Amino acid sequence: MIDKLGGRVVASLIAAMVLTLIAVAFTDSWIVAIGKEDAKLKVLNENARVIATLKASLFHAESAQRGFLVTERVEYLNPFNQALDEARLSIKTLKENFDDEVISDVIKQEGDLLQAIAASVEAKATEMQMTIQLAKSGNIKNAKQIINLDQGLVEASKFTEQTQQLTDLQLKLLEEIRSKRNAYAALSRASLIGSAIALSFLVMVVIRQLINEIANRDRLSQALAKERLTLEVNLKERTDLLETLAVDYQYDVERERRKLARELHDELGSILTATKMDISWVVRTLKDIAPQVSEKLRKTSTYIDQGIQFKRRIVQELHPAMLSTFGFWPAMKELVESAAERNQWELDLILPDESTQLREALGLIAYRIVQESLNNATKYAKATKVSVNIMVELKHLKLEIEDNGVGMDMKVVGAETHGLTGMRHRVQAIGGHLEIISEPGKGVFTRALIPLETSVTNVQATTLN
Repeated sequence: MIDKLGGRVVASLIAAMVLTLIAVAFTDSWIVAIGKEDAKLKVLNENARVIATLKASLFHAESAQRGFLVTERVEYLNPFNQALDEARLSIKTLKENFDDEVISDVIKQEGDLLQAIAASVEAKATEMQMTIQLAKSGNIKNAKQIINLDQGLVEASKFTEQTQQLTDLQLKLLEEIRSKRNAYAALSRASLIGSAIALSFLVMVVIRQLINEIANRDRLSQALAKERLTLEVNLKERTDLLETLAVDYQYDVERERRKLARELHDELGSILTATKMDISWVVRTLKDIAPQVSEKLRKTSTYIDQGIQFKRRIVQELHPAMLSTFGFWPAMKELVESAAERNQWELDLILPDESTQLREALGLIAYRIVQESLNNATKYAKATKVSVNIMVELKHLKLEIEDNGVGMDMKVVGAETHGLTGMRHRVQAIGGHLEIISEPGKGVFTRALIPLETSVTNVQATTLN
């Protein structure tokens, strides 16, 4: 080969190959450096987005607070709590990003500034929560006086100034990294040009194709990761929204039940009572004059008594007074024992200790499930024995209701069975599980698992008021 090509040509080829290998090595290191800088840019862009979300969340919380203080409508409380949660989540995300090894080496004073921002957010949140608590307790005047103090304005100004400082630091760092990345890109391009001059056109084309392939794969990988993250976030948001809407619907139903129960008790109860009193007066007046009419009116008074009892039973089923007066566990015990006494069932009842805390959303759902199961047993089961077992197991509230009645064919039971469908929807709305097992002649066994911790159970008790 030396004889055919000549020593200088071979030496030049060897030198070109060595030079190419060196150039490729440097190019690879610069591409790696560019990838690291791209990762830093991604984190910094994410930080800018999170800072903007933090500002918006605090603004939304303050707007919801002022809306509640002005209108005293509880619809503002849920957006207020959500906005505070989003603000705290934004601060947590920023802390995690600052601790990320990708940018931890370039972060200097941002950590201290973020701690100050977190303190300002908590101070502002405390001030807003205090005004809301005062407003809920009827002290609107004191709540507005707290708003008129300079402390809230001072904390808001500190928050604005600190977030602006953090944003400026992030933008400055972003520009520095972009400049550094551009420098690496320029060096990489120079290396490629140099290697292209040292080698033949074919080698240059191969190297260029290889570099383009690497760049395309990197861009495609980043695009796929970003799209996957976006899809996951959208899916979670829509799932949470559907669960929230389902529980809100149940609360609307319970609110209307309570309103209807109150109107029946106040209006219809007053009418029936007044009618009974008037009939009693007429009976006393006509006792000696028209005994037949008097006797007829006594029977009418008996019918009115039956109507009053029927009205009381309807009011109790719509919204049990014990549920809001004595709490969930006494109300549940009274519901089961009353049904057993009314139907002359042999009862096996197991309940947790009354000190067991249960959120109102879960309590209402559990109460309605047991109520519907007992109503079905009363109407259709012809049972002589019923067992109700409620327990708290790890992260679930477990309900088991069983009777020894006539049972039913689950293959025949369809969607028109509104009671069973309603129970299933109540449980599934908060991510729970409902199981109904029955065969003709073998009774009905109902098991419900309700999660104690879920994203939609943080509903304020005042929602039903």
